[in-house]
Amino acid sequence: MTVIGSVRSTLSPDLGLDLGTSNTVVYERGAGVLVSEPSVVAFNTRTDEIFAIGHAAKEMEGRAPSHISVVRPISRGTISNFRAAQTLIARLVDRALAARPRIAPRLVASIPGCATDIECKAVEQAVRAAGARYTTYVPQAVAAAVGAGLDVTNLRAQMIVDIGGGTTEIAVLGTAGVIRLASLQVGGDVLDQAILQRLRFQRFAIGARTAERLKLELGFVGRAPGRDSLLVNGNDLDAAAPRARLVSEALVGEAMQEGLARILRGITSVLESLPPDVSADLIESGITLTGGGALITGIASEIGYRTNVPTTIAPEPLTCVARGAGEILGSPTLLEQVGPHADRFTRWYQSLRIGMRESYSP
Repeated sequence: MTVIGSVRSTLSPDLGLDLGTSNTVVYERGAGVLVSEPSVVAFNTRTDEIFAIGHAAKEMEGRAPSHISVVRPISRGTISNFRAAQTLIARLVDRALAARPRIAPRLVASIPGCATDIECKAVEQAVRAAGARYTTYVPQAVAAAVGAGLDVTNLRAQMIVDIGGGTTEIAVLGTAGVIRLASLQVGGDVLDQAILQRLRFQRFAIGARTAERLKLELGFVGRAPGRDSLLVNGNDLDAAAPRARLVSEALVGEAMQEGLARILRGITSVLESLPPDVSADLIESGITLTGGGALITGIASEIGYRTNVPTTIAPEPLTCVARGAGEILGSPTLLEQVGPHADRFTRWYQSLRIGMRESYSP
C-alpha cells in the first residue's frame, strides 16, 4: 500500500456492513471485525429520543417500561423502520471508528436476493444518511462467499448457503456472477418462533431471548446428540404464574424441524435445476455454509447426506457477509463485477459461454 493510500485508509476507512435481521456487523479490511451488535433499537416514546442500541436494547426486549419502544429495524433482511436503521448504522460506525480522527468512510452493504429495487435503495439511503462518504451494495450471497474465502471469479461453479436471522440465501456462483439463486424468507428468527409456539402449545410461555437460547444450546438437525434437558424460566399459562421447567432436546429439535426442512428443500430445488456441468463442479467444490444457522448441530452433515455434495462450514460463519463486503470494496475490479452497476449483459454473455444462464438479483 502506498503512503497516500495508507493515509486515506486511516482517515476514510473502507467498511463492509452486514445489516442483518439479528445482528449488524461492521468490518474493516485489514483490521477485521470492529463491531458486532444485535440489530435492535430502543426509543423513548415520550421524548422521541434513542434510549439504547445493540446489546443494551436487546436486553430490554420484553422488559421495557411502557414509554420505551424496542424495535428491530431490519425485517427479513430489508429495512422496516428507516429512522431506526439509520440510527443503528450511524451509532455502530461511530463506535467502530471512535478511536481515530477521520472523514466519512466508504461503505458497502449486503442485500438479500429477495430485496426489491426500492428496498435496495432504502438500504443505500440509510447508509448514506448515517454519514458514509460513498456507499453501494452487493448481493448477500456473493459477500458471504468472498468472506468464506471462495474465489467468486473462478470459472468453476461454487455453492454458498448463508443462513441468517431473517433469510436464507442459496446461490451457485461462477465467473463473478450468480448462476442460480434462491432467497428464502426463513432463518433463525423463524426457528426461534417455532420453539416459542411449541412451548406455548404446551401451555408454557417463554420470551424470544429464551427461545434463541434453546435453539443455540439444544437445536439440531438429523440425529439428536443426546444433550441434557435445559431448565428455563417462563409463565405457566394454566396456573397464570411464573414457573421453571425442563425443556428436552427432542422438543426443540421437533419444533425446528419444519423450518429446517424448508431450507433443505430450497437447497435441493436449486441443485435439481442446475446444468450437468455445474453439478459436476459442485461434486469437487462442494457447498459452503455461512451465517448463524451454520452453527446448528448436525446441519452440515445432514445437507451433505441429503444432497450427496460435500458440505463444510466456513471459518467464522457469523461474520462472513461483513468480511466479504469489506473485501469487495477493497478490490475495485471485483466491486465493478458484482456491484449493482455492473454490466449485466457482459456477465450474462460470459455465463452463456460456459453453458449457464445467470439468475441475478441486483
